[in-house]
Amino acid sequence: MIKHLALLLSLVMLTSCKTAHITESKFKVGFHQNTETYFLAELLAVPYRKTNTQWETYKLNTCKAYQPMVAMALEQFQNKKTEAFAKHTAEFSDALVGYGYGNDIMMPILLQIPEFSTGKAPEDFEMMDLQLTDEQKVALKLKISAYLQTLYQFYKEEAVGTFFEMHSTFYNGAIKELQALIPPNFTDAMERYYGDTRKQYVALVSPLEIWPIEENEARGISATVTRDGGQTVYEVMSPYVEVPVNATHTYDHYGFDFERTATFLTVHEFSHSFVNAPLEAYRERIEQSSHLFTDDLKEKMASKGVGNWYIYVVESFVRLGEIRIAAMQQDTERENRLRTYHTEAEHFIYLPQLEASIKVFEANRDQYPQWKDYIPELLKVFEGE
Repeated sequence: MIKHLALLLSLVMLTSCKTAHITESKFKVGFHQNTETYFLAELLAVPYRKTNTQWETYKLNTCKAYQPMVAMALEQFQNKKTEAFAKHTAEFSDALVGYGYGNDIMMPILLQIPEFSTGKAPEDFEMMDLQLTDEQKVALKLKISAYLQTLYQFYKEEAVGTFFEMHSTFYNGAIKELQALIPPNFTDAMERYYGDTRKQYVALVSPLEIWPIEENEARGISATVTRDGGQTVYEVMSPYVEVPVNATHTYDHYGFDFERTATFLTVHEFSHSFVNAPLEAYRERIEQSSHLFTDDLKEKMASKGVGNWYIYVVESFVRLGEIRIAAMQQDTERENRLRTYHTEAEHFIYLPQLEASIKVFEANRDQYPQWKDYIPELLKVFEGE
């Protein structure tokens, strides 16, 4: 269970019971000590990275000036005692890159295993579906399993849990900021739109995740964990409001107080759990229209981490869902803002045609009970039909 999990309408203080209260709401906000410990380890590893060194150094040098938890973590944990662990983490991070992946593949794993605060060592885990050979998958899983034990030992030996407790006010503030901005009942609207359900939706603030803030944009990582017969969908989000570090480390803002990004990341990342899996069955068909991913479009998408046509289609469908869910909630201001932003600023240029098509789905839910039933029709937008 997630320690210090906050409910949407009632903040659960970090010093309270470790198990979330049972309510009718499926949406919760909190932070998770496993993911935060991993991001802490990545901070310490930056000076020793062999891959992506320029980018990782830039991220750290930029973010430590306006992410107070990053500055405080470095002050406490960057020392000779942790140097060997930092080098080990750098080697592990470089190994992930060698397999063609980044830290996003670690999120569902870290959220599956027992939270470090429970005192239970990491257990076996299921890996997400990766584009690797069976031999590579076995080797990578062994490498991840070994590193998790090292990470857990670091957590215990360096009293990382105590560090989180010391800064509980900051984490509570971040949680409260995010809670105040999320549209009410958006998970209900999301499930009606997609025609599918999830057991729980959990937004995790991550003040230790570094991602340079530009125009209040941030990084969100989606992760789905299946347990007890249901799926829990997580999103792990980095800060998106600059909070300049001060000498006394006293703060009344925490990096998550910006409505546009809060709603975008929350609805967006949760939508991926409904879109990604069913689209896999259409990957070959989608690739047949990849000529639409022109050099001009590739250049515009490069800074957004959208490197190929398949991902572009996935991201287009997720953004389509954001717009239509806002419309379903009769939130006209949000609907229009998302439509303009995604089409004009983010260059998802096929959204007007996709939206025209999806209205057929919305008007014929008897014929299309679930969003995934309508995917073949949506794909015709890219096929000139």
